[in-house]
Formats: sequence, C-alpha cells, structure tokens
Amino acid sequence: MVQLAGLQTEERNAQSVGIDRVSERELCHILNRQDAQIPKAVEACIPVIANVISTLAERVRKGGRVFYIGAGTSGRLGVLDASEIPPTYSAPADQFIALIAGGDYALRKAREGAEDSRFGAVTDLEPFTLDPETDSLVGIASSGRTPYVLGGLEYAKSLGCVTVGLVCVEPSAVGSEGNADYLIAPVTGPEVVTGSTRMKAGTATKLVLNMISTGIMIRIGKTYGNLMIDLKATNIKLQQRAKNILRFVGGKECTQSDDELEQILEACHGSVKLAAATIVLKVPVAEAEERLRRHKGVLAHVFQEEESLRHANGHGKLASDLVLCVDAGGTSCKAVIMSPNGLKLLGVTGPCNVTTVGVGVAIETISRAVQIALDSHQDTRGHPLETVSFSRVWLGMAGYDRQSLKPLINKALSELFKLPLDGGLTVSSDIDILPAALTSKPDVENAIVLIAGTGAIAQSYARQGNHFQRTARAGGWGRLLGDDGSGYAIGRSAIRKTLRMCDLHRMRRSVGADGVSLTPLAQAVLNHFQSQDPNCNPATLLDTLVLPSVFTHEEQNSDLAVTKNIASAAEVVFSMVKQDAEAAKIVDDAAASVADLVAMLVEAQRIDLSKSAVVLGGGLMGSPMYRAEVLSRIEKKCGKVAHVESVEVPATVGAQSLLDRA
Repeated sequence: MVQLAGLQTEERNAQSVGIDRVSERELCHILNRQDAQIPKAVEACIPVIANVISTLAERVRKGGRVFYIGAGTSGRLGVLDASEIPPTYSAPADQFIALIAGGDYALRKAREGAEDSRFGAVTDLEPFTLDPETDSLVGIASSGRTPYVLGGLEYAKSLGCVTVGLVCVEPSAVGSEGNADYLIAPVTGPEVVTGSTRMKAGTATKLVLNMISTGIMIRIGKTYGNLMIDLKATNIKLQQRAKNILRFVGGKECTQSDDELEQILEACHGSVKLAAATIVLKVPVAEAEERLRRHKGVLAHVFQEEESLRHANGHGKLASDLVLCVDAGGTSCKAVIMSPNGLKLLGVTGPCNVTTVGVGVAIETISRAVQIALDSHQDTRGHPLETVSFSRVWLGMAGYDRQSLKPLINKALSELFKLPLDGGLTVSSDIDILPAALTSKPDVENAIVLIAGTGAIAQSYARQGNHFQRTARAGGWGRLLGDDGSGYAIGRSAIRKTLRMCDLHRMRRSVGADGVSLTPLAQAVLNHFQSQDPNCNPATLLDTLVLPSVFTHEEQNSDLAVTKNIASAAEVVFSMVKQDAEAAKIVDDAAASVADLVAMLVEAQRIDLSKSAVVLGGGLMGSPMYRAEVLSRIEKKCGKVAHVESVEVPATVGAQSLLDRA
C-alpha cells in the first residue's frame, strides 16, 4: 500500500508556500500558472486514453455499460460526467453509471469513512449484475489508494470486466495491485493548497473523463463531424435545431420545406440521424434504419458506403493486383502503392509512432496517407480507400514492438484493408522494412540496418531463406538517454554552442560592453531559426527552440515539435563543416557514435562483413558527406563491407518486395 506521506499530491508546493501573503492578483497568477501544467500531464497519457476509448466504445456499441466509481471529489466528478451524457447525446440513462462512496448523500456532504471500505464498492456494484462480456469499470482515485476504488476494481476484474484506473500519482496502489487493465496517471504534482486534490488533480480527472466519454460517444456514432447528430427533436427549440442540422448535413440533397422536414422527423421518431440518412440517401425510413444498423450507427460510414457505390459505378473497379507498403514512422508516414504494370504512387502524412499518437490516430494517419497516394494519379483518383482491394499490404509501424498494443493494431489494420494477418497483411516494426532491399542478393548472409534520422538505431538480421530475421539491436534509446549521431544529437550540440555564445553576448551587453561576435556556426544556427521566426534573436533563441508553435502550426504534439525543431539544425551543421572547426568536430563525433552501433553488433555476434550488407536509412543518410564519413568509420573498425544499400523511401523497397513475391 502506498503511504499518504509519499504521494505527490500530498507534498508541499514550493511555488505557493507564501500564497497567504501575496496580493489577490498574484494569488490568481500562482493558481493559473499551476493549472497551466495540467494539460501537459494529460497529454502524456493520451496513448493509453486512446486505447481505452477504442476498447470501451466497442463494448458500449454492443450494449455495454460504463461504471465510474470514486470517493469524494473523484466520485463527484464521475457523477458529473456520467449525468451529462444522456442529455448531451440522447444516450440511455443507464449507459454511464456513476457510484460514489457513501451514496447520493455524499454528493453534497462528506460521509466520513465511506471511502475506507473495499467491500463498500462490491455492495454498491452487485445489484447491477455486471456483464463481463460488455460492461466496463473506471476506478477514479486521485491518490491511487482509495480502498473503495481498489475494492471495486478487484471485484470487476474478478468477473472479467474491462477495468480502467484513473489516478494522479505514480506509483500507486491501483497500479501495484494489478486489477486495472489500463492505468491512466496524469501526475499533476503538489497542489497549491497542500493535499487539496479538488484542484489540479480534480481538473486533470475532469479532462480525462471528458475525453473518455466524449471519445466513446463519437466512436459509436453520436456525432457527424462535430455536430450532435443523435439529437431527438422533442420540443420546439430542438425541432428548429434539428432542421438546421438536417440542412447542413443534407446540403444540396436537402430541398424540403420546414413542414416537410417536420414530417420526415416525425416518421423517424424524432431521430435527426435517421432523418439525415433518409434525406441524403433518398431511401425509405426502413432502409435508412437498416443501413445505420449495418454500420453500427455511424452516419459517416453510411455516407462513405453510398459514395463508394457511386464511385464504383462511375469509375469501374480497380485492378486487384495492387500492392501497398506503408512506412509509419515517428516523423512521417509514407504510403507507396505499386502494380505489375509500373504504377507507383506515394502519399505522405505526419507522425505515426503508435506509442506517441495512439492506435486510433495512427490508423487515421495511415488511412490519409494511402488516400493521398490514391488521389495522386488519374487512374486511381476518386476511389475511396474503402473501395480499393490490395493483393498484399505491408505495414511497418514505429512502436509496433509494444506487445500490449499489437492485438489492437492488428485488428484495426485487418479491418481497414480487409485482409487477414499473415494472409495478405504483414505488420512489423518500421525498421524491418529495410532488409527487403537485399532480397535480390542471395550471397548476403547478414544485414545490418543503420538508421540515422531524428533518432539513431542499428539492428542486425540473419538470412532465413528468402527473408531476413532480426537478431539484435543497438541504440534506439531515445533522445533522453541516447540517439548519439542522430539529427537531434547533432542539432542539440550546435544549439548548445550557439546558446553559450548568446549568453556571453547578453552578459557583456548588460554591463555596457560590446557584445561578442558569434562564431560562423553559431551565426548560421541563429540565421536558421530567424528564417522561421522573424522575432528570434540572441536574447530569445531559447524561447524559439522550446516554443516552436510561435512559427509552426502543423505539430499538435509539443514534445515532437520541439524535437523536430532541434533536429532541423543538423542541416546547418552539415553546411558549415568546411567553414567551421566546431561543426566539423560535431559531425566527426556523430559519425563515430553511429559507427559504434554497427561495431557493437558486428563484434558481439562475430558477423563477417565481407559476406554481409549494411543498409542505411533515415534523413541524415541522405547527406553524401555524412554517409561517406559513417561508412569510412565502419570499415576502419570492422573491415570491408560486401554490399552497401542506401534507402531513401523504405516503403518503396517494401512495395517492390511485395511485387516480387507475387
């Protein structure tokens, strides 16, 4: 059991120790600055929250219920969220059920001791006869140790229900007891008023619950875009809103007068969603109901099916010999479509590391990349992805090695491409695509793939018949612990030298002396960021680096935006190698670091490079200068390499290998 004294929420907040002696304005500033930290804590939990939404939405769609249990503020927040779902989304009153330790009396007045009974939650839950096939339980406890919540999670888990723990500390008893299938832990730190978890912890809890319940409602079809399409027109105000929604959704298909729309709504029992399907599809109510049932109530899917049928009638069916390879990496997602007659299409979207963006976002990113590829050629333009059949698909996804995510990813991709796993669909880590560049070289016994992009990693492979089997990995620890020789590491080294020069410049100016002259490298780095942010100068460079949203708007993940921002300086370093000794040393050190990754694999496994190949990938390896320096160092350490392959677009290599297998 985690002791109260060890909880982050019980520690004293150094920023508010004198809050009782400041002005009202400063008091508000202190509160607001502390509250501003909360979204960051929630953002770190988004991958888990996305998986919770995916799992619970499927169960709710089958008629399942979501139970919230908690005590005190946590219980009240559960009741608040659950009570808002029925009126907001026209959901059944028993779809979200919230229980608070001490019962409804505890909503307004504290019922001391109620939270301390593990069996109290069992007593409260038993009358609902939980169904393990469809019901789910979310245990809410800011402290992560509330007995009432621990008992409820244990009981629901014992029945076989899906369980979710929502806490604001780490580690926690909820986590250590192991009764939560999913653990969401936005760690908000010490409260402004020590121990008052109604503040930061409570706000984080509300944000997470909003995300979960709203996400579930969207996934089961309660919205169309951002419109609450499942509205029931039960009074004059709602009837007018319903007609407005129908005209917006129906567009040119909605030619009915107000009276006619009211008649359609009446025939559809007041259901705006059913009325919209009836109007847009121009079908009887019964057929619209059947189509909604077939698509699990998701109106967008109903309209997609109709559009697909229209496209198929207008464009004809695409050939079924298309192959697809998607390199779903941490920086970008690239989809390549090929056919035996020479067709080659490329679609590119944003970051797709499943552990960073979550399964749902990753699948959507992949779908958009494939659709962009289809829309890039006149022969495939106008065909929605849902209407296209691929003979073979290979998905290489960053983060796929996380065992807990594999079942969700495999299921989602199989449904997306209408192919069974290992029956036309292959899913692997993104780096596993690169050895496919060697399939036409039967003399290669081993392969070492070296990736140097934003990060850095090396993996070794041994030939097994017509393919290569992964044997070991070196590096790939991430930017906090490793990635030496990567774009991030090179950019960071140059930026640190530049920041030091900027600090000296600022210090001298502050005492009335002349500023120092920047070195050629430092000036080039400063110029690079000034080209993106006109307000950047020696005094504000750090802000530009850590707050890239000042000049870029495409990244929604702030950590990724900062990482890419820093890595972008690597190109500046490369351009200054011949002009600046510091730049040359940074590149030399970086090349040595990535060469060491290869040497580690070679020496530990006694790989004979004279019978092996090195496959180079990642953005940095696109630089001839850096590539040559890295290869030179590898051969000095390990001997001559039999084959060297440089792969610019791994998805192209993967797609070609699929064609060769056909």
